[in-house]
Amino acid sequence: MKKESEMGYGSSGVDLLDSITMKRRTFLLGAAASAAGLYLGSFAPGVMAAAGGHLELLGWEGETGDAELADWRKSRGITVHSSYASNQDDITARLAGSDPVQLDLTMYALGYEVIYKDMGILREIDASKIPNYSASTTLPLFYKGSRWFWDGKQWGIPLLWGMNTIVYNPKKLAKPKQYTDLLDPKLKGKLTFVDDGTSNWSLIAILAGYGDKFPNLTRAEFDDAFDKLKPYRDQCRVFAASSGDAVSLLVSGEVDAVFSLSASGPSETKKRGVDTELAIPKEGAALWCDALFIPKTAKDVPLALEFIDKVLEPETQAKMATTMYSAVVNPKAVPLLPPDLRSTFDYDHLDSFFEKSKLYGQPPLQSDKYVTYAEWIDQWATFKGSF
Repeated sequence: MKKESEMGYGSSGVDLLDSITMKRRTFLLGAAASAAGLYLGSFAPGVMAAAGGHLELLGWEGETGDAELADWRKSRGITVHSSYASNQDDITARLAGSDPVQLDLTMYALGYEVIYKDMGILREIDASKIPNYSASTTLPLFYKGSRWFWDGKQWGIPLLWGMNTIVYNPKKLAKPKQYTDLLDPKLKGKLTFVDDGTSNWSLIAILAGYGDKFPNLTRAEFDDAFDKLKPYRDQCRVFAASSGDAVSLLVSGEVDAVFSLSASGPSETKKRGVDTELAIPKEGAALWCDALFIPKTAKDVPLALEFIDKVLEPETQAKMATTMYSAVVNPKAVPLLPPDLRSTFDYDHLDSFFEKSKLYGQPPLQSDKYVTYAEWIDQWATFKGSF
């Protein structure tokens, strides 16, 4: 679903990427109630800009701070026009070409930093103006990692992260310890996939033994990976067109396990009277991470930097993560999270978790050596069509 807090912009029709609907974000937005009792922290004097100002912000609904930063906007006398993207193409299209849309702040998902670097639309970020993005206020994996920092410069700032993994009914099967456990003959017809291609692609590569090579697979490796996916396909009677459909299938008992569902799946089935659990197999989960960046079209960079600092404050992080049923990048936000969300993302053992669950990128748009993004899209469509 794409909408805006004010009337926004139409599609430009740029075909740099095939459109991938980010069903995860729509699903997560309704997956958890807002955290109760959290207050908004005060802004840091070191990054305070002059009173007043306006920001044009384009991002994922639930991650633009519309509710969380209401008091800050009022106290600072500023306005923020939040536009909501339904997929990464919405953002790419508005910033591409010779006449890009004016934006002060927007977001990219894992892998798109390479595309945006090549497009030349990223503006260097002065991280010294963002006190809440530092070695002491950021989980190590998300501080100056290669997805956000290169050539000695900061280009993006991680905001929230999360995972897609196995969700299963513990009354119907034992906790899967590895993906091959889903091939148990007793699960014939009781498994399903969710139509979230980019979350599944890395897992498809991992199952075939190409996890260390993804997203750069040769044609032979790519064909082999989808060939080795067939036994999992044969375990499925139906295909879940969305995360909501997967939840409904679990609740109705039509399936007992979902190959790669959002971490919020158990909380959603519980609302409907069915207990399910997460399983993170030894091969790992599929991770996502959304990052803020300042495009070349920005008019008020100081205010954009102040906004970034605000959404990284512990209280704001905790409230946004609860709404989106996701994970925080500021460790000081962890104690403010609801217990169930805090335990879903095992913050006490993140090092071991990140050893097997990686931050994968996107396949190349063009390549003479590796299978391209468009070819992954086509093959995933063929896979869906086999149901």
